[in-house]
Amino acid sequence: MKHGLANTKSESSMSLAIIDRRNNRVVSSVPVEDSQNPQILPASDTEIWHYLRFDFFKALLKNNAIWLTRLDKQSDKNDGMYSDANARQWSPVIQRLLDRSGFTVQVGKDDGAQLKWTNEILRKRAFIHCWSIRSKESALMWNSFIGGDSRSIAVRSMVGCLSSALEGQPVEILRMLYYPAGQPRPDWSYTAPFSAKAKAAHIHERELRVLTLLESDEAENVDHKLIPTDLKKLIRKVVVHPASSKSFRLEVRNELKTYGIPAYVAGSQLQACDLQAVA
Repeated sequence: MKHGLANTKSESSMSLAIIDRRNNRVVSSVPVEDSQNPQILPASDTEIWHYLRFDFFKALLKNNAIWLTRLDKQSDKNDGMYSDANARQWSPVIQRLLDRSGFTVQVGKDDGAQLKWTNEILRKRAFIHCWSIRSKESALMWNSFIGGDSRSIAVRSMVGCLSSALEGQPVEILRMLYYPAGQPRPDWSYTAPFSAKAKAAHIHERELRVLTLLESDEAENVDHKLIPTDLKKLIRKVVVHPASSKSFRLEVRNELKTYGIPAYVAGSQLQACDLQAVA
């Protein structure tokens, strides 16, 4: 019997279905809990932050485009990969789908190898740009993404502003999901694990991810992509590094003025000692 797996979306959630491709009949389906659906984003007025060094900020303004780094080039070398558990078992939602359909399908050695092989190929064709979902700046995030570079800034925006600034672009905005060790990552598509990370190491990031894939006619072996962005919609406020000088704030303000971005530039609410306390 020829069957395929399909995503079927309702207004508020997603369902997975096994479809008989001979007649397009749904054999069985199961809902995916909203908590496990990365496409369900926070409210549009939820604040998000992006931390970057000043030279990258100037490049952002000059290019009028956000920088997306290839997934397999991230500092986290496991980003976007399946977990070891995926080689032994299906994710709970896929197992429920198989049980409901009456199928008994074990994850075999060849299945694990196929997943890994395909995942490696697609990670080289996927590019991401990351934000942190928080109501205010974070000492932990300053340290994680900037280190000790005081000539750095944090851009504050909102979920709705990010979506509006990227309207019409070939991107997907995803809310990252965090999984404990020993639990399989999403496996209902080859790109599903691109929105999953290890809980213990990354849950503090509270990541909102912009994802794009190479088109079939685009050159491969590039390490980044630039996606045109309406920066006037995106950049709502800029906060300078807690250890930056007073003159640096003026430098940031002048850079924004050069490109006609009417964003407010503020000093940090944190002190250098706050960064040291979470180092």
